Amino acid sequence: MQTLELPTFVTYAIPAFFLLILVELVFQWLTGKRLYNFSDSITDLSTGVLNRLFTLFYLALTVSIYSLFYEHFRLIEWDLSDTTSLWTSAIVGFLSFDFLYYWAHRMSHEMNFLWAGHVVHHQSEEFNLTVALRQPAFHQLFTWIFFIPLAFLGIHPALLVAIGEISLIYQFWIHTRVIRRMGPLEWFLNTPSHHRVHHGRNPEYIDKNHGGTLIIWDRLFGTFKKENQEPVYGIVKPFRSYNPLWANLHYWNEILEMVKRAPSLKEKVLIWFRRPGYDPANPDQPIIIPQVDAETYQKFQIAAQPSRILYSLLWFATVNGLVFGSLLIEDQLRLREFAGLTAWATFSLVCMGWILSGRRGWHFAEASRLVFTSFAAYWLHIQLSLGQWSHLPGNEIYWLWPALYVFCAFSLGWIVSLRFRSSEAFSPEAHAG
Repeated sequence: MQTLELPTFVTYAIPAFFLLILVELVFQWLTGKRLYNFSDSITDLSTGVLNRLFTLFYLALTVSIYSLFYEHFRLIEWDLSDTTSLWTSAIVGFLSFDFLYYWAHRMSHEMNFLWAGHVVHHQSEEFNLTVALRQPAFHQLFTWIFFIPLAFLGIHPALLVAIGEISLIYQFWIHTRVIRRMGPLEWFLNTPSHHRVHHGRNPEYIDKNHGGTLIIWDRLFGTFKKENQEPVYGIVKPFRSYNPLWANLHYWNEILEMVKRAPSLKEKVLIWFRRPGYDPANPDQPIIIPQVDAETYQKFQIAAQPSRILYSLLWFATVNGLVFGSLLIEDQLRLREFAGLTAWATFSLVCMGWILSGRRGWHFAEASRLVFTSFAAYWLHIQLSLGQWSHLPGNEIYWLWPALYVFCAFSLGWIVSLRFRSSEAFSPEAHAG
């Protein structure tokens, strides 16, 4: 098999993503149009971090399985050393990928076990560029199989990953309310207008406009809907939590509850493949999507004190800096090191969600996280000073770990001080997660 290096376009595109988010925030400030909810956006970005971390655990497995099909069953041979052949295979691969993406995306709205992963992307009741980064942690474990036909077309595994990442990058900018219509491009491209429809929970917008880059597949297969009015965003049964881990797990829990209510073993199996909204206790009852009024609908929002918002922002930036700095050298991290980073980042982001929602006991969870992080930072500093972990680059930034230790100490002092200010420590509890 000809070798090509697996690309990591999305990791390198992240600075551009945040720059465009900043531009949208400036637009909000200049126009006074409310586009962002801080807590919701932090949750969006937190699920995106979990997506990048968890995907790396199983990406190698899915690429390896695809590579087996590519190696043994490809029907077309492309000479990847020839520029014309490479670009031809890229074009064929892109068009085929976008077609298969349509069906993977459509089935993710029509089958419970696929919706359990994809629902994460639709939970936000806002629509802005941070929603584009609200990605599921486990969904690709199931959807990769839709793209196996590309192996028969001779699309190299690295080229498949590149096309997938380019498609994901394209779909970032269409998550905006700033751009209204795009003229003739609306006929064949997926645009912000088309994608706003896809994120709407209005009955007429449910399960419409599944295309990735192109909208032609929706037009061909009857799932296209033009934006006639701005949608009410979110899912039919609203997700009322800022917990990014629960965002990835809550619908799996709902499926298990449905399995318990199913009257027979056959139905217990079939429930995983039923449409979302199906009730096994009332199998003959049609799925009814309730009407929703944009003027009266109350979005989920829990007010947080400015001090907690600032604290969460500082720690969110710290966690992201450590995570994405590590992702840039992930090929040099051992599995246990990467697993430890993932566990710490996951718990940290869950704590941020608890802090913003005022979940009862959040200060105990956060204090525990800070104590653990302090000991971990101290231990890392000692190990590096003794010359350990020489396989990792960047040991010259030895100051990072003492700085993290000091940040933890100040943070822990702030948490302790809240014990004497009950209004800060015990704000209303979130409903879930």
